[in-house]
Amino acid sequence: MIKFFRRVRRQLLAENKFSKYLLYAIGEVVLVVIGILIALQINTWNQERINSREEQRIFRDLAEELEYNKFLVENGRSKMMEVVYAAKRLLAGINNEDSTYNEESLNQDLDKITWVWVSGRPTTLYDVLSSSGDFKLISSPELRKKLADLKRNQESLIKFEKIQSDYVDFQLRPFLNRHVDRTTIRTILVEAKLITTKHSSVFEPNNPGLAHNREFANLLTDVIFFTTRIEGNYNRIEDDISHIDSLIQAKYPNLNPDSYIPY
Repeated sequence: MIKFFRRVRRQLLAENKFSKYLLYAIGEVVLVVIGILIALQINTWNQERINSREEQRIFRDLAEELEYNKFLVENGRSKMMEVVYAAKRLLAGINNEDSTYNEESLNQDLDKITWVWVSGRPTTLYDVLSSSGDFKLISSPELRKKLADLKRNQESLIKFEKIQSDYVDFQLRPFLNRHVDRTTIRTILVEAKLITTKHSSVFEPNNPGLAHNREFANLLTDVIFFTTRIEGNYNRIEDDISHIDSLIQAKYPNLNPDSYIPY
């Protein structure tokens, strides 16, 4: 009987040691799991902080890029509208609608209808972000969509600007070079501004018969058509820029990009 109780006691002690070991092992596992979860959470916080800094850097780059786009579009719009206004004045002179039209005005408008401008960007920040993998750091789906819209409208603008510039270079300029003296008015680009100067000429004044030239009237009609088609692209890009600007300001209201200063 005594041996039986001793055996039972040894068994109970063994079972008690196993229970303690099991509880200790479970505790160790729990501590390890808690440690892993804490480490993962800290890593997540650190990554979110890094992503936030990177996103802010990207937003600043975007804001500066938008300033450059604003400059291009604003200057492009003003210069293309000058082309259209000049062509319309020339047509009005042909139709005798403007009795005050004189030789000086004629020369200035003949110069203006040959202006071209390039606002379309073949490579935008959208392309840079996409190729570098940073595009995914932009947390706003709406902003990602508007950047894609801006890229698409930039590509459309490039096409329409090329149509207009090709028409001027290959249709309008050759005609003017054959029929008029364009040396009295010369326009150069200085720090993104078109500077026009007047010069004397060794040639005879422009042929008054130009006002009765059907080809010239048709060329003016076409240059108005091709130039005004650019306007819709400017409007869409300005809407995209305004929308992107508002999204940037909503996320980072203290982000004040430097204005673009040409040259």
